[in-house]
Amino acid sequence: MESRPDPLETSLLFDVFALNQAVGRMLADAMRDGPLSPSEYAVYSAIFELEAASPTELATRLGMRLTTCIDQLRVVELRGHARRIPHPTDGRSYRVALTGDGLATHRAAAVLFGTAAGRFASELGDVEEQASVALRAMRAAADAARALPATNAARPEPVSLRRRGDPGG
Repeated sequence: MESRPDPLETSLLFDVFALNQAVGRMLADAMRDGPLSPSEYAVYSAIFELEAASPTELATRLGMRLTTCIDQLRVVELRGHARRIPHPTDGRSYRVALTGDGLATHRAAAVLFGTAAGRFASELGDVEEQASVALRAMRAAADAARALPATNAARPEPVSLRRRGDPGG
């Protein structure tokens, strides 16, 4: 895989945003004829991986707002692909688990996702493990930065797209 230099030398966050868009397009194309969209597949996968999880646990795993996650879970439940079970330690909450139909749907979508993931990994070549480590570090940095108090929130300073230290930025 040969990477092209970015003529604009954009920031890392811009690059991550653009990567998210490119991966989203790739997965949408690969899963177009499947039973789940890429975002639905992510929700089903998080439920599958955790076996039974609360909406808060799922939202955290998916990096999504709790309200968005609950909306997604409502759709999965309406399809009959998930069921609520009592939370073992919190009577106010519940856990979600995939039903037999949900597992079958997830399995069918996993075939298409797996094909796309294999092609992606093939294009990445030898840097797959390094990329995975870097992405986990970036996720941790985003979560930590989000938790920091906002400074000068009323009038934020404009941020250049150029990387720090680059000429012209």
